[in-house]
Formats: sequence, C-alpha cells, structure tokens
Amino acid sequence: MTRLLDILLVQPRWKSHGYRRKIKVDENLIHPLTLGVVAACSEPHRVTIIDEAMEPVPSDLSQYDLVGISVNTYVAPRAFELADRLRARGSKIVMGGVHVGLTPTECAKHADSIVVGHAEDTWPRLLEDFSAGNLRSRYDSNWAGIKLASPRRDLFRSRNDTLAYCETTRGCLNSCRFCYLNCLPQKGLIYKEIGDVYQELQSLAANIVLFCDDNMFCNRDYMMSMLAEITDLKKHWWIQAPSNIFDDEKLIETMARSGCFSVSIGFQTGSDETNQAERIYQNRADRYKTLVDLLHKHRILVDGTFIFGFDSDAPSVFRETEELIRTLGLDSYTFYFLTPYPETPYLEQIRAENRVTGSDWSDFDWDHAVIRPKQMTEKQLEDGVVKLYKRLDRLYHNRSMLRNWKVYTRFAGSLKLMSFLSSIGWNYRRSRILP
Repeated sequence: MTRLLDILLVQPRWKSHGYRRKIKVDENLIHPLTLGVVAACSEPHRVTIIDEAMEPVPSDLSQYDLVGISVNTYVAPRAFELADRLRARGSKIVMGGVHVGLTPTECAKHADSIVVGHAEDTWPRLLEDFSAGNLRSRYDSNWAGIKLASPRRDLFRSRNDTLAYCETTRGCLNSCRFCYLNCLPQKGLIYKEIGDVYQELQSLAANIVLFCDDNMFCNRDYMMSMLAEITDLKKHWWIQAPSNIFDDEKLIETMARSGCFSVSIGFQTGSDETNQAERIYQNRADRYKTLVDLLHKHRILVDGTFIFGFDSDAPSVFRETEELIRTLGLDSYTFYFLTPYPETPYLEQIRAENRVTGSDWSDFDWDHAVIRPKQMTEKQLEDGVVKLYKRLDRLYHNRSMLRNWKVYTRFAGSLKLMSFLSSIGWNYRRSRILP
C-alpha cells in the first residue's frame, strides 16, 4: 500500500513588474494555475500550496515529505535561494517549470530531483518512486497520450472570485525566433477534453475567465467545438489570439456569441521585414486593420502587444508604432522588451555579438531591457518604451472608450465586467513604474 505523503508546492515571488501594463491585471493576484495542476496529479496524497505573493514560506517545513518549486526564468534566483535554504534544513526539493526545461543542468544544482516537461505524466511517476525510496534525479515527460489535468482550485488561497485563469490547450505550432516553446524538449499540442473544460468552467464562481493558452487557435475544429459547448455557461472571457484569423468571421462571431469580451493580439511589429526575419510568419501588417475592425464589428475589445529591440528597430520605431496603434484604433496596448530565453540559440547569438546587458535572471521577464539592440542604445530602448506609454496614455487611451463606445455598450448589462474593465484601466496607469 502506497504511503500517503504530505507535499508542499511553492510559487516563488516575482520581484517587480518593470514598465509593462498587463491585460492579465497583476500576475501576483492570480491563482498559481500550474501548481493547481501539479496538485491534481498528486492524488491521493495531501497537498498544500503556498504562493509567496500572498504568504511567506514557513521556516519549519518538517511536516512535509516533499517540497515542489515552480520555476520560471524571472523567479529563478528566488527559487534557487529558497531551495538551497530548505535543502540545508533537510527538505527534499523537486523543481519543475519552463526554466527547468531550458536549463536543467543549472536547476539540478539546487534540487534533489527535476521534472522536465508536463506534470501530468512525470509527477505521478516521481511520487511513486519517492514513496518507494527510489527518487531519481530527473524525470522527463513522454508527451504521447497526455491528458491535460484540471487544477485543484480548492487549494488556492482565495483572493479574487471575480476572475480566474483557465487552460484548454498547451503548445503552439508557430516558429517565432524569440519564443521559448521552440527550444523545449517537448514540442507540439496537447488538448484538454472539451467535457473537462466545460465542467471546470461550470465549477468556477468567477464569471470572468482569462484563457492562458499559448495558442488555442492552432486547431480550429477543436476551438469551434469547445466554444459551442461553453456558450450556455454565459462566462465573459479573454484570450490571446494570432493575427492570421483576420478573415475568419465565422470563428470571431462564434467567439463573441460564447462570451469573448477581449483578445490580445501579438502584432509584435508593424514591419513585415521584421516579421520575416524573426519568423513571425503568421503576421502581415496589411491585415492588422482588417482584423481589428472585424473584432470591433462583433464588439470584442482589442489589446495589441508589441515587442521592441529587434535587429531592424531604429529609434523611429516608437513613433511608427504610436501611429500604427492610433490608426488601428486599439482599445489598449502592451509593450515588451525583446528578451532572449536562457540556453537558446537566440541568446547565444546575441551573447556572441556582446549585446547581452542583463545578468540577473529576474530581469528576464520582458519588462526590462536586457540586450543592446543593433540600431539603438539600451537607454534609447528603455526611454522609447517609457515615452511611448506616456504619449499614448495622454493622447489616446483616455479617449478609447468614447471612440469604440459601441463595443463597450455590449457589456452594459454586466456590472462585474464593467467594474473589471474600469479597474484594470486604472491599475494599468497606476501600476507602471515611470520615471
């Protein structure tokens, strides 16, 4: 008979948010979905989740048999610090997450075991071995046949019952040069059973859902079937979407009917030269306006995301992007500094050119300039983003609701959604750290 274990799962704190304003609101206020999935894969063992954004990790963890730490690149320094301290006090530490997949050798120095890949097939094997006293130093996902698990939300510390994250697919088929997904050992797409998606959404007290899929649009048939299934739940939802759905009005109409209130489009750049050089093949600048107008036609708000620091970006890119945003009539905008992921060919290329300026993984969060672009200085890059935010906030953002009032009238019947939209608009302006 398997011995029941007491397991602690930890989400390390993120030190800052830099300059970026986020459609996801404040990530520190969102439930740690990944740890909820790991907890779901831990049955029948006893699990506790601690998110350092909400509460500290106790100094005495003697009651726990095993401690799992989720590691993204920007929390890696804190994760290593925490792991080293806990191991010195006798805790058994397991690390998993994106940073572990990218830098397994680095992470293995701070853990008794590492998990590379998906928890759904690695974590149960690890727990079985640990219970038998045979914990291995590394567990790799087999990928094939994985069924995405729904998170144990009952273990989350309550913080916001208005909104919730949800994942329906994992992976992406695009080949953008800057994306970490191309560099992980496991590639492809995994889907959650549509019936499981329905049950998960139905169980949520929250009426506003933020889908955190990398790219749900890779499989149109799956998405159309899923949207048809969840329509009667009457949830309001947000999603990340590629720009190449510009001519699929049937899909966009179905999105609106099923509750979509906003999409975040990865425009990244207004230059097709850059799109080709960076392998953002799904983007064509001459299609952007068509897509935004179509989404607005169906009363869906549009947040545009843009990346600065590409090789072809000169100082003029900020004025050019400002003009593009105003021409498109976006409802909001989110800017990122180009950030190469660790142990990827992209980072090695920039490092070989002596253009990597960041040395602390906690700054590799897309909110801080960590490289020197080819056609501007690092200061020009940082100042350009800050000034662009200021100009747009002053000249454009406060008038966006008036400009697209027909879109906003769709939400008049939902006080919670209107309150949410109002609050994130305020939080965006309030939360950015601008000199």
